[in-house]
Amino acid sequence: MTEFSNREEKKFPLRTAIIIALAGLSFLLSFLFIVSPEASLQTGQQTQPEEEVPQGPQILKQDFKLAGNQTFYSIMSGLSVSGTEIQEIAAKARPVYDLRQLRKDSVMSVSTLEGSLKKIEYKFSPYEYLVIEKTPEGEITARKDELPNETRETVISGTIENSFYEDAIKAGADAQSVVALTDIFAWDIDFASDIQKGDSFNILAEALYVEGVPVKTGRIKGAEMVNGGKKYTAIYYEGKSGSGYYNAEGKSLRRSLLKSPLRFRRISSHFSKSRFHPILKKYRAHHGVDYAAPVGTPIEAAGSGIVRIAGRHGGYGNLVEIRHNSGYITRYGHLSKIRKGIRSGAKVDQGDIVGYVGCTGLCSGPHLHYEVRVNNRLVNPLSIKSVADRAISKKERQAFAAVKGEVMAKLSMGRDTAYAQNRDENPEHPISD
Repeated sequence: MTEFSNREEKKFPLRTAIIIALAGLSFLLSFLFIVSPEASLQTGQQTQPEEEVPQGPQILKQDFKLAGNQTFYSIMSGLSVSGTEIQEIAAKARPVYDLRQLRKDSVMSVSTLEGSLKKIEYKFSPYEYLVIEKTPEGEITARKDELPNETRETVISGTIENSFYEDAIKAGADAQSVVALTDIFAWDIDFASDIQKGDSFNILAEALYVEGVPVKTGRIKGAEMVNGGKKYTAIYYEGKSGSGYYNAEGKSLRRSLLKSPLRFRRISSHFSKSRFHPILKKYRAHHGVDYAAPVGTPIEAAGSGIVRIAGRHGGYGNLVEIRHNSGYITRYGHLSKIRKGIRSGAKVDQGDIVGYVGCTGLCSGPHLHYEVRVNNRLVNPLSIKSVADRAISKKERQAFAAVKGEVMAKLSMGRDTAYAQNRDENPEHPISD
């Protein structure tokens, strides 16, 4: 009896400990249940998984950056649009924009719904969009949308430090306005040889702003160039006899011959009575001006006229010769290629491309050999002072004076503003007139 009692006494503490542990665990689980978010649910309420909202058909938008060989037809065919529908879309779009004229590197956006065409968007100008839509009934519509835009006048002023092109771009001009200015003064200034450090320019131009940001320069309304200390002025005027650029005295800036058939190129050899020929290795007369330029640089006709020679011509290599009015004849030698359509008897207008710089004939490097004859006598092309083709008529002088006064006032204001700004930024080197 005693032995049994002793064994029961030894087991009792173990049982007691187990019971206490189970009770503690039960209390802990009950506590966790009470504080759990699910515990706040009423009795009998069960949690349900969130039901997924069924998704309907989604519109898919794809952007196509156009490569040089891509056409509207090829893009639509790749989206399984039928040929009949492609033709219908093109016809609807044509009054807004001809889809045969897609530009390389432009972007066309196409939206489809379950493989069916819904919408096409194509930006064909800095602010204009062609928008084509297909209604649920299958009707195709086309319209033009525009971004907010406006035309403002802007004045761009600067001084030549390195090159006209580089410094004009730095001053805020774009490439289009730089080329336009060289066109305006092409009869007075040879931009390949006349431009000097310290020359200045002042341009009044229309500028297109899209959503408040300037994106493109439009027509130049007036300009000033100071070249070698001499000031040249251009005023754009539209009159009864036509439109064009005139100097301050009302004389047209257009002349019978351009000052140079090339733009922004270096003169490698001047007109001379005695020049050492690099090929023949002897001194001989050089009756023209050589313009060094890369092969393929376009060459412009210095004036309107009739082509007399277009082909191989001795040491000139590929040569184009043009007879102009007033007894002028111009020659363009060493061409790599003569432009298609330039042949004996063909008519050309001033500024037309007649060929491309090369090194054919007696030539040591790529350049254009340019000659001018007056009444069959060779003259220095850089010395020609051709006559203006027209002037403002007496009846329109008052109207021209009003336009001139407005343009000159805006140019002066812009120049003064640029001068003050440059003086603040560079007090030791202000812009000079």
